[in-house]
Amino acid sequence: MTRNEHAPPKKLPRLKSAPKIRNLYWCEFPTDAQLPEFWKIRPVIILSFKQNLYGAVTIIPCSSQPQSDNKWAFQLKTTIDEQKSWAICDKLTTVAVSRLTPDKRGIKRLPEDEFNKILRITLDWLPKLPV
Repeated sequence: MTRNEHAPPKKLPRLKSAPKIRNLYWCEFPTDAQLPEFWKIRPVIILSFKQNLYGAVTIIPCSSQPQSDNKWAFQLKTTIDEQKSWAICDKLTTVAVSRLTPDKRGIKRLPEDEFNKILRITLDWLPKLPV
């Protein structure tokens, strides 16, 4: 058995152009996830500044489950499906662009001020260099 026989499949992207920072997409997370990993199809926010259509992208996953006890979550004003949703800022994930699908009503983009609040929480969660 060769190494490539166990490699995951390479799929073509469903998007027509590379995703942009602050955009909202649906993401098809792996079905073999183990809790507390994210699974199923859910909204995500693009965090990567530069990416291409055939590569990977860093995202912030979102959840419709209330996150009032999670200081690393931010309740979104802008949503992909008009339902209450929270950006889970301590669960940065990198996925293949081929896992992303735009909403059928078009691609939504977070306003810069809303994204900056999410980015601030995300950066607070990351470790800091010693001074």
